[in-house]
Amino acid sequence: MEDIKIKKNEMMPNFPKNEGDILAFWKENNIFQKSIDQRDKNNPFTFYDGPITSNNKPHYGHALTMVIKDVVPRYKTMKGYHVDRSLGWDCQGIPVEYEVEKTLGFEQKEDIEKFGIEKFNQMCRESVQKYQGEIFALTERMGRWVNKDEEYATMDPAYIESVWWSLSELYKKGLLYQGYKVVPYSTRAGTTLSNSEVALGGYKAIVDPAVTVSLKLKDSNTYLLIWTTTPWTLPGNLLVAVGNDFEYVEVEHKGRKYIVGKGLLEKVFGEDYQILNEIWGKDLVGKEYEPLYPYYAQKSSEGCFRVVHAEHVTLEDGTGLVHQAPYGEEDFALMTGMGIEMFDYLDDQGNMKDEITQFAGMFYKKANKYVMQNLEERGLLFAHEDHEHQMPMCWRTETPLIYKPIKSWYVRVSEIRKRMTEENNEINWIPEHIKDGRFGNWLADARDWALSRNRYWGTPLPAWICDKCGATEVLGSFAEIKDRSGVELTDPHKPFVDEVKYACSKCDGEMHRVTDVIDVWYDSGSMPFARFHYPFENKEKFDQKYPAEFIAEGVDQTRGWFYTLHVLGTALFDQKAFKNVVVNGLALASDGSKMSKSKRNYTDINIVIDQLGADSMRLYFLSSPIVHGEEVIFNEKFLKEIMTSVMLPYWNSVKYLLSYQDESKLKNVSELDLGNIMDKWIVA
Repeated sequence: MEDIKIKKNEMMPNFPKNEGDILAFWKENNIFQKSIDQRDKNNPFTFYDGPITSNNKPHYGHALTMVIKDVVPRYKTMKGYHVDRSLGWDCQGIPVEYEVEKTLGFEQKEDIEKFGIEKFNQMCRESVQKYQGEIFALTERMGRWVNKDEEYATMDPAYIESVWWSLSELYKKGLLYQGYKVVPYSTRAGTTLSNSEVALGGYKAIVDPAVTVSLKLKDSNTYLLIWTTTPWTLPGNLLVAVGNDFEYVEVEHKGRKYIVGKGLLEKVFGEDYQILNEIWGKDLVGKEYEPLYPYYAQKSSEGCFRVVHAEHVTLEDGTGLVHQAPYGEEDFALMTGMGIEMFDYLDDQGNMKDEITQFAGMFYKKANKYVMQNLEERGLLFAHEDHEHQMPMCWRTETPLIYKPIKSWYVRVSEIRKRMTEENNEINWIPEHIKDGRFGNWLADARDWALSRNRYWGTPLPAWICDKCGATEVLGSFAEIKDRSGVELTDPHKPFVDEVKYACSKCDGEMHRVTDVIDVWYDSGSMPFARFHYPFENKEKFDQKYPAEFIAEGVDQTRGWFYTLHVLGTALFDQKAFKNVVVNGLALASDGSKMSKSKRNYTDINIVIDQLGADSMRLYFLSSPIVHGEEVIFNEKFLKEIMTSVMLPYWNSVKYLLSYQDESKLKNVSELDLGNIMDKWIVA
């Protein structure tokens, strides 16, 4: 080892400059690669780097995870382990599309199709590559060591082929299926979302009109009163639900007779009512009422427009009689269970279809006003008010979600839920409470994963369906596609893959690919095997590196990457995908709010690093509760405190050494007899 060298001409600290010198030294002397090469490959420590979503400029969240992902592999390398550190890029999906849409000034999906899917996807590819450079620059500046030569990208054809293999395997196991359900839907993105994405988007207080509406019973002049915060669903009303064991009353109010839940009388009427009869819910069941609108009146032959019992009815709010339409999960389940054929009168953008003639073309939110006006004109609007409630938000477009009946593809997570919980019990979570808390609770109630997305820049769903007999095939490789169709795919993205058609093996029909791409979170959850192009090559390498010894991301990934890793690990390999996980919290702006580009409530990270250095930020993050999953307020003053309390004393110690030590007497570190453990740590 070379003799210790200390520059005497830098007596005043300039930490950012010193860091730049160190980074240059590492690069010029290939220090990172040497640290890898010096370790025995037969003594590995496997680390998975969650693919970075390269859809925007890097921020403090990136820096935080960079620090954690650097110190643990660095420590393990110092302990003698061989630690590969491949960088991953999450290149596809709504996050990337949305940024390009904003650049182009697009407001809806039709704008993309008019522009051209091929051109749009090329712009998505270029956008990703642009931001990758900026993120990698921050990675280096933060002092994180990564092997850029072995990076992987979810948009690469080889990666996508491995994802297709996994989907084919799930289909063979009966874990991938097509179903018609009510699912979360983003009208701005024009696509379904998974429950995990709903959790990522969170909820926001939204004010909507709450209406109480009269439905006239067929056999009398009495009206059922229903209550809803979604007037736009009233043209699709098919049933009214009650609770068999709940008490209801028939009352007279202002010359008209109404039926409501007994416990909600005063809430609905105040003190202005006269009780005529008391009725059990079970005695209301079967009573027929006049359809509110004529659009689906023919469905009376399917048993619609009558009162039914439902377990989800409560007397906590509303009227105790619950409006049933195809736009609620419980409503949908109830009605399909009764054999009622469902429908959807909203288009992809949330506009009323032509079949709803009075409100055709209206955005569902706009339709609320006109439905209310129509009901008032007909004497059926009993009451209305503004109602504030928590609504799920789209995790990328920040617009309210609706629930919409759609034919979609699902991963049957419910079938492996128990096994996922068993494997989770073997994972070491830091902080520990997340294992049985945030993550464990999510697993306990895990629903089937709504996988397909009606979008453009993503991994295409490799399912082909016959246009005559409906036969379905899920193809798991490019070779299978070539064998069926004769087409040799070089780019598996839309629109090229959509052109692949072939003869049905069961009839004289033609097989066409479904138009969907898949949830971008499936891409990232596939990284343990897809980065190696498994199973087409590198099988031995994958076997050696699965599962991971260590992963790390933010607490929001309990609904994102941690979850999809766990689902696919269990579904494909019947085991967990990782053994140890560090979950960091979120860095908030100095006022305690979420950091936001639009609010400009934080200083650009590159400016802070240029002024205060990366070491102060690294030490601040690592010594804060954020590495234990807690939120912390980020302020530059904390970095200055780190400099004052830690870095300057260190610098002064160096100055002291230079001032009083004869450099000629400094020994080679290897010759020192270090008995004190702190001395050993210093020279380690």
